Amino acid sequence: MSPNLKRTVCSAVALLFCFALCRAAKFHFQDKEEAILKACSDQLQALGGNRAALKTRYPTPEIQLISNNWLAPGSTGEVVVKGKFVPDTKFVFENDNFEVVKESQSGNEYRATIRVPEGIGPQSAALLAVTPVTGLMDRKDSGAIVCGKYEWTLEAANGWQVVARSPANKVCGGNVRDDVYDVTFFKRGETKPFETRSGTLNFSVYEQVYRFAVSQAAAPQGQGSATDMQALAMKMADPKTTPAERAEIMKRLQDAQQQMMTQMQANMKQMSDPSYAQKQEQLRQQFGCERIELTAQGGGLTGRMQCSQTVGTQLAMTGTMKFLGR
Repeated sequence: MSPNLKRTVCSAVALLFCFALCRAAKFHFQDKEEAILKACSDQLQALGGNRAALKTRYPTPEIQLISNNWLAPGSTGEVVVKGKFVPDTKFVFENDNFEVVKESQSGNEYRATIRVPEGIGPQSAALLAVTPVTGLMDRKDSGAIVCGKYEWTLEAANGWQVVARSPANKVCGGNVRDDVYDVTFFKRGETKPFETRSGTLNFSVYEQVYRFAVSQAAAPQGQGSATDMQALAMKMADPKTTPAERAEIMKRLQDAQQQMMTQMQANMKQMSDPSYAQKQEQLRQQFGCERIELTAQGGGLTGRMQCSQTVGTQLAMTGTMKFLGR
């Protein structure tokens, strides 16, 4: 075999191997969506292939209301979806960690019994609805959601311990992709944290990775904090909240807003200090931890933390995640 031919064969084999890996990495919900759209295409061709002419009979679905979609790790629950759906509309929850064990459609209502595994972290599954024949779609984020209070206990390769904990007043609501935590940093053998920051957690469905974006400013504490304001707003929106409770919440919101304004004024005064930029740069060089990336497997966490060059730009991390309840 000539050298050129050998290189060509090796390249082809490598290409096929990469294709096989990519195909194996595809998620089950993607396979399901492809099968649904293939069936729609076959149906359309059987009815003449004119999608525009069939849109009146098979219109775009409308997902209008999703209820009972909050799940705890290791639980099973029924999600109820209401909207405008023709018969035989297909539905897909776009996250393989959410297993549909039973589903049914009755008129404009769809019900799905969903099971999530034990030990799962906060995340969500978008809901896709597909009309038969035309393949027209509607999609809503957070079709099903795992939410609650969590504690993440992590050990870094430099001996630091990092603990990320949901605020005590956390309420499941809003955007689960912007889950705010109190993140504390401890040096080896110490019980008092040397840094406390806010951390925003996101989960990637396609990478199956959790990422904390760590604030570069000290985390605000007390009822002036953003997390407390969010909890109060969610309580205010709860239809079960009584008029007396609403009045108390309104007062607390006003007090919290005042505290936030006071803090903002103090921050602005601090920033006007000519030495502020220098102090911030010194802090960044000494600490600079701004990102934590984790993968959950077998009940444990592995990952890395990105800090300043002084601390370590890619510190290996291990740890555990604990669900503390709703």
